[in-house]
Amino acid sequence: MCEVVRAPYGQHMAALLAAGIVVLVHLAYLVYATVGGFLGLRSLLWLAPHVISTIWSVVVTVTPIGCPLTALEKWLLVQAGRTPYDDSFTAYYLRDVLYPAQYEVAVWLGMIAVAVASYVVVLRAPRRPGRTGRGGRSAAARTA
Repeated sequence: MCEVVRAPYGQHMAALLAAGIVVLVHLAYLVYATVGGFLGLRSLLWLAPHVISTIWSVVVTVTPIGCPLTALEKWLLVQAGRTPYDDSFTAYYLRDVLYPAQYEVAVWLGMIAVAVASYVVVLRAPRRPGRTGRGGRSAAARTA
């Protein structure tokens, strides 16, 4: 006879809490992936990580490669004794909540367009000579 071993209640709750935190991180990532390129107006150092996140978002969306945050959330749900959802993160949490399903491709293309537009805005923005991105003064100006 096979005995079912159940995890203690605290472990289930910890896994469920961790899954909820992953959902919040995932939502924050989607916001960053859409508008985070504008942080480049503050410092160009923000641009490279955002370009990488944009490329990653495209790869995860148009290839069979799954998002590791979605995989982690689903694993945590199983650890919490819950049945994970079958769809993608965006399909489960956002489709028909924030936008109608028939506009999903348009929403995704719009998000990519905002990210690309942020690069255009950042790269065309005037730069002051000697601006460091921290405090807005060059080393020469700070010592004077």
